[in-house]
Amino acid sequence: MAIKEQVIKAQKRQIQLTSTLAKVGYDSAIGKLLRLRVYYLDAFIMLRKLKSFLETAKENIGNKFFAVDQAIVNTSHEDVKEIMQVEPQLRGNDLGIIRILAPSYLLNNPLSLGMNGTEHSGARAIFLQALPEPSEDIKKISSLVDECLSEAAKKGELHIGKDLPRMILKILHELVFQISLSDKEITASNNFIQRLSLASLPNFISKYLLWIITSPVIKHRKYLIEQYQSSSKWSSYFAIGSRYDLNEHQIANILFDMIHIAGTAGSSALLGSVIGVLCLDEELRNRVTSEVNDIWGEQTSLNSNALEESKLINKTILETARLYPAVRFVSQLAKEEGEIEVGEVKCPFQKGTRLLGSILTANRDSQRYENPEEFNIERDFSDILSWNGQEHERACPGRSLSIGLINIFCLYLFKQYKWESTTQVEWELERVTAVTPNDLVLQGFAKR
Repeated sequence: MAIKEQVIKAQKRQIQLTSTLAKVGYDSAIGKLLRLRVYYLDAFIMLRKLKSFLETAKENIGNKFFAVDQAIVNTSHEDVKEIMQVEPQLRGNDLGIIRILAPSYLLNNPLSLGMNGTEHSGARAIFLQALPEPSEDIKKISSLVDECLSEAAKKGELHIGKDLPRMILKILHELVFQISLSDKEITASNNFIQRLSLASLPNFISKYLLWIITSPVIKHRKYLIEQYQSSSKWSSYFAIGSRYDLNEHQIANILFDMIHIAGTAGSSALLGSVIGVLCLDEELRNRVTSEVNDIWGEQTSLNSNALEESKLINKTILETARLYPAVRFVSQLAKEEGEIEVGEVKCPFQKGTRLLGSILTANRDSQRYENPEEFNIERDFSDILSWNGQEHERACPGRSLSIGLINIFCLYLFKQYKWESTTQVEWELERVTAVTPNDLVLQGFAKR
C-alpha cells in the first residue's frame, strides 16, 4: 500500500476513535486498550517511514493530525515552539512517539523526561551540577576526545554508528562520575540504548517473553547504578537531589538516563551528522580546516578560548542540528479537554492527550526558513528548536556540553587526525531513531 493510502487510512481510524474515547473515557480500561491498538498500527508505519508519514499527513491533512495513541501531532515551527514553551509543562513517560510501557526496563523508574513538578526541578538541578561547562573543562574533555580518537586510529578506521556512541559513553562517565568503563561495560551500555525500543512493548512481553534480550541490559543498569553511588562525585548529586525529596534510587536512575539516552544517543547522532556534512561538502570542510589551523596555531593543546573562536564550526553544528535533529519529537500532555480541526473534521480530545511537536518538520518549515531543505550556515538560529529551544523549562540543560563536545571533536579531527577515504554518506530520515549517517566509515584513519 502506498504511503498516502496508509496515512489517510490511519487518520480515518484515529478520527473514528475520538468519538468513541469521548464516550468510554480516555484513560478507562477499554479506552487504553483501544488507544494501544492504534498506537501499534501507526507505530508500525512510522518506524519504517517516519519522514514520509509526517510530510504526507501534513500535505494531505494539515499542520495538525492524530497519530499513534491518539496523540495530536503538530508539524509547524510556530506550533512546535508553542508546545515547548508552555509552562508549567505536563509530561508523560514517553520518548517522542515511543511510549514506555515496560517500566521494568527502567527499573520501575520514570524517565527524567517524563517527570513533573518538584521531581523534574530536582532532575534539572542535578543535571546542571553534573554537566561541566566545556570551555571551563576543555583540557580534560580534549584529553578524553584525543584518547578515544587514538583508539580508532589503532584500528585504522572511524565507524560513525559503531564507534561514536561508545566514545560518548566513555567520555560522559569520566566527566560525570570519574568512572572509567571497560570495553565490556561500554558494550553493555550501548546495548541498553540500542534495545530501548523494547521498553515500548507491554511489560509482560518485555520482561518475561523477551527476557533473554532484556535481562542482561537491565542487570547492567543495576550494576552501573551501584557504581555511580560509589563515585567521589556522588555526594554532591545526592545533596542536590535530597533538597527536592529525591532518594538515591531516583537520583542514580536520573543520571543513568541523562548519560545513556539524552547524552549519548543525542550527542553521538549529532556528531555523526556533523562529520557527514563535512565529508560531503568539500568547500565547507576546507573553510573549517582553515579555522581549525588558525585556532590551534603553534599550540600543542587547546586553550579556553578555542570554543568561542570556533565560529564556523558552531554554525555548522547548529545548521546540522536544524536539518538533521538528533531528537525528532517533543511532547507534553493536554491539561484539559478540547477540540481541534483535523482536515475538515472537528474532533474532541481528552485531558491527558499527548501533544507531540515534530521537530523534524518544524525545522524544515518553509514559513520559518527560506529554502529549508538546503544546508546554509548563514541562517538565523535565534529560535532553533533543536535542544528544545532556549531559556525556558523545556530547554535541554546539556546543550552547551553537547555543542562544545562536538566542537572539540571537530578541532581534533581536522588538526590531529587524517583519513584516506570515506564510504557513502546517507542519512536515515525514515527511521524513528536519531538521524545520523550510521554506515559512514572514515577509512585509513590515523594520527597526523
